[in-house]
Amino acid sequence: MNASLVFSYDRMSGQIASLNTNGLNAAGMAFNQTGELVFAGSGGLHLWRKSGEHRTLLCKHNAETLNFNDILAGPHGQLYAGTWYWGAQDYEKPGKLYLIETDGSMSIQDEGIELSNGLGLSPDASTLYYADSTARKIYIYQVNPQTGALSERRVFVEVPSTEGMPDGLTVDAQGYIWSAQWYGSQIVRYDPDGTVERRISVPASQVSCMTFGGADWNELYITTASEDWQTRFSPPLYDSSRVNLGGDLYRVKLDIQGKPEYKTEFAW
Repeated sequence: MNASLVFSYDRMSGQIASLNTNGLNAAGMAFNQTGELVFAGSGGLHLWRKSGEHRTLLCKHNAETLNFNDILAGPHGQLYAGTWYWGAQDYEKPGKLYLIETDGSMSIQDEGIELSNGLGLSPDASTLYYADSTARKIYIYQVNPQTGALSERRVFVEVPSTEGMPDGLTVDAQGYIWSAQWYGSQIVRYDPDGTVERRISVPASQVSCMTFGGADWNELYITTASEDWQTRFSPPLYDSSRVNLGGDLYRVKLDIQGKPEYKTEFAW
């Protein structure tokens, strides 16, 4: 992310390719229906065409600079996008969760978020999950089936301070929620009532996200980060100098299937 590079991995050939985003960090990504890459970060929301050119779609809302983290496309071609302001001039200002429409208009769905992170939809798209990392919470919302608007927020899980922080998030075909734990060296799978169903150990402490792939959607690809991000939110006795921080991509084959993600329908 901080290196302004987006990597792609071809599981059949083993080839790895990279895309230089010209100084723009890509904190969150989605695909547009027309094949372009939608990515979001500290410079706002951008559309990257296959030709190599890109354009900025959004960079401000009501005069506020949009510093995005994770994003997620919804079933109507809209985009859910969370902001965060760590390291910005207004340090630790609360973030917001936005819904960006296909015509470029946007609305605030929630606010007062400490550190916006992973987003995921249930298989029927009736429920959205949203991680607030430093609050150590994953929230759950009801999704309006016609408009995509969110309501009825409640806490889905609260992660103990002895574990890592909830970072990236995805939902599998059975409706179970997968959460990457930054500082925690693990992926946690929750059943829909919030009970821990399993844990997958990862040989890196800074586990940032995961997504399903493979021909049968039964391969979990896990990202980790190498830049030492020391904060007051690390677990007790955590010492970054004594662990492998990360920086590698891992693959785990499972007896569980994921599901394809939706695509945006941006045309403005």
